[in-house]
Amino acid sequence: VMTLQERGLITDLERCDFRQIYEHSKAVSKEEKQKIKEAKGSEAKIYGVALIDGHKQKVRNFRIEPPGLFCGRGEHPKIGMLKERIRPEDVTINCSRDSEIPLPPEGHKWKEVRHDNKVAWLASWTGNVLGQNKYIKLDTSSRIKGEKDVEKYETARRLKNKIDSIRAAYQADWDSEDIRERQRAVALYFIDNLALRPGNKKDIDEAADTVGCCTLRCEHIKLRENLNDKGLDELLLLVSGRSIIKEDLLI
Repeated sequence: VMTLQERGLITDLERCDFRQIYEHSKAVSKEEKQKIKEAKGSEAKIYGVALIDGHKQKVRNFRIEPPGLFCGRGEHPKIGMLKERIRPEDVTINCSRDSEIPLPPEGHKWKEVRHDNKVAWLASWTGNVLGQNKYIKLDTSSRIKGEKDVEKYETARRLKNKIDSIRAAYQADWDSEDIRERQRAVALYFIDNLALRPGNKKDIDEAADTVGCCTLRCEHIKLRENLNDKGLDELLLLVSGRSIIKEDLLI
């Protein structure tokens, strides 16, 4: 982040010459790169594990992201905004009451120290660009994450035994006198047959314009008459879903 004096001197980034920085990064030798890699590996052995119920579990992201420009996904309205440096005073630590609380860097203090065993994160902070909480969590290979996945798959397994009755129920609602029940039934049909995400309301000035089943707009729908080999009408959904993946769905 530039100081007030630097902002007075540097008013147009197009006139800045960043070649020395580029050349410096390109000039790093293989030996130096190997040393950096080994140093990161040593850090992972120390900071990349957490002790949960007496067992070592791998931590997914033990490094807080450095300051930089926000990239987002797709045509995000906040692309290019500056992600500020996260300082110890921004970070909340979550650990056991009987554990050794990690010390912050000299001259700093943590925002808060919690002992909440009902959540799965180890540290958290709030990003300045989106105002959302970010977390340091356990790796997908950890026992807790595995147990959560098992619960999810068991729910899907139980759902398999009820799917026929669910489909019969929403198909019966197509003829309901209540328009909300008819709308819900059509939404369930789309989610069931097209694997659409349900979708939720969002401010498109604050987030990428992704849509789900319940947030489709007229611009996402195209009606095509008598175009298939059976002479039936077709409905084409033009959607941009999670991770800004564009997909055309034909009904």
